[in-house]
Amino acid sequence: MAISTINEAKPIVLKLDINSTSNVYPIFTDNDFSVDTGTVISENIFVKNLKAYVKISSLPEANLPDITLEDSNTQALYKSLNTEWNSARKQLDLLVSEDSINWHPVGSISLLNPAGYPYRVYNIMDLYTQNLAIELGKNGRLGVQLKDVGWGLLQTGDTVTIHGSYIKEICIDDSPAPINNSVPFNKTVNNEVSTILNANPNRKNVIISNESDVNIYLDLGTLPFIGKGIVLKPYGIFQYSTQEINYKGVITAISSSNSVVSGIELS
Repeated sequence: MAISTINEAKPIVLKLDINSTSNVYPIFTDNDFSVDTGTVISENIFVKNLKAYVKISSLPEANLPDITLEDSNTQALYKSLNTEWNSARKQLDLLVSEDSINWHPVGSISLLNPAGYPYRVYNIMDLYTQNLAIELGKNGRLGVQLKDVGWGLLQTGDTVTIHGSYIKEICIDDSPAPINNSVPFNKTVNNEVSTILNANPNRKNVIISNESDVNIYLDLGTLPFIGKGIVLKPYGIFQYSTQEINYKGVITAISSSNSVVSGIELS
């Protein structure tokens, strides 16, 4: 068994605005990964970076907490929390799902119009995990949901942009597939297009031999030309594996005079 790992980086971009409702919005969607060769053994998704850009213009400004030198750390914390959660605000809930149907809350962020700042940026990775990445397996998904906490949903001038990236990782078994069938062939080639092999979705290997004294010109397709393409010298051999060249379609040939090719197709 030969195991290989493939990683594919993908962006995350989700924008919420006045047209957004209180529905759940998946942060990203992803289809099953397909490969040309080999068998997929496992899939995993790792969210590496996740932030939220928030600009709320429809609310009155929330003043910074009035923290004095006399305040203890606990008093300063309570003043900050009071500003964050008791000011005029909107709310964005952060959700997780194992099937993209049932969603479960893991945290919330308060969407304010902070005095002195045109926007805020939240690192929402911190609400999902304390690790370097959010590991979701094959079917896990992240989502967000706007919640009305007394000041409505997003209005004109309000924007929330979720952005970041994730890695789709798959492990495949790319061991050579067993040969189940072998078909020999013998074809005459002249100055008109000759079909050497028809398309075969199960093709694994092809060997073609020139049994003549003149050049034969092959094409992985239907348009061979004399003097162009794959040149098969007199008594020469052309062969390829579909693991190296992923072509399973028709193979054609042409020659300046009557010639003969022979070979075998393995599938």
